[in-house]
Amino acid sequence: MKKSAFAFILMICCLATTNIFAQKDETLFNKTGIRISGGWGGGSYNITRIGDENILFRGGYGGVELNKSIFLGWGGYESRDNINLENIEAASLNMNYNGFIAGYSPNAYKAFHPQFMVMVGGGEINGDGLTGGKDKITVIQPSAGFEINVFRWFRVGVNGGYRVVTNTDTNVNQISDSDLSAPFGEIKLKFGWSWGR
Repeated sequence: MKKSAFAFILMICCLATTNIFAQKDETLFNKTGIRISGGWGGGSYNITRIGDENILFRGGYGGVELNKSIFLGWGGYESRDNINLENIEAASLNMNYNGFIAGYSPNAYKAFHPQFMVMVGGGEINGDGLTGGKDKITVIQPSAGFEINVFRWFRVGVNGGYRVVTNTDTNVNQISDSDLSAPFGEIKLKFGWSWGR
């Protein structure tokens, strides 16, 4: 009996000592204070003016939310209307692009808050009048606006920005970067979930 009581007391002392000196494993994310706080995805509609016409772009995106205010993800857009430019003979052009999205929303837990985003990626212009039927492009698309938390799982954003298109093959297809670069207005529908505070 004495031996089992001694063994029990010794076991309790060892466990208590282990807890005193135990440390939490350090990882990349807990060391920097970065934590995943949500996941979001949805649809996006933006309108811009190219040439003499208003052009609608439709897109989608998805990604993770970090620390309640940073969004990192991937998205893509496609023109829904034909693009007509006077300096080329194509009956109509279509443009699509996709790339990395980074966003920042300070005070995202509030019902109404600001939102800043940038998208960087690549894509192409398609059309019968283009050499080879297409032209590769690079797109940089910064925007700023506001977002409304309608429900915990649904948000609506309204942004304005400028789509910068580069690397068009001017010598071959007579399309310049400035032909396709333009300001835009956008509505984003965002579905997902955010946890913590």
